Amino acid sequence: MEYTEVAKDVLSLSQKVNLLVHLLKGWPVDDLIDKYSNAEVVALQKFVWDKTIEIGLRLRGKDLDRKEITERMIPTPIYQRQQGCSERVYYCKGVLCIHSNPNCARTKIKGHVQVMIEVIQNWLSGKQTLEGKNTKTEAEKQIFTENKQR
Repeated sequence: MEYTEVAKDVLSLSQKVNLLVHLLKGWPVDDLIDKYSNAEVVALQKFVWDKTIEIGLRLRGKDLDRKEITERMIPTPIYQRQQGCSERVYYCKGVLCIHSNPNCARTKIKGHVQVMIEVIQNWLSGKQTLEGKNTKTEAEKQIFTENKQR
């Protein structure tokens, strides 16, 4: 099953609405990620990414730059080193790793989703995100630090 196929069919309407509420209110989704199945977590990540881009395009128009979001995320090679993972960098994707190492994949997804929530909140409040900076959010730093200590 392709990544987009998983995302299309796995989440129910109520799950999607609940996710939208979390995104727009700025609520963390860690509790949802912890309760969802592996397929639902992958679908959640895709859904949140798609909605982040959609909201960004509506609020920012052509000024939206994908890097504004991704530069705030911990780069995959650094994340893998922090986790002590020896897999190829390409393998460190939620859709692949969620089955072989679900805890690690869920932690990475939590960090990415939290970044997207914070970016959306910045857009909604009229704040600009830091451009050209690899600035990690406090929540993301905490998630990755806690997992590293385990």
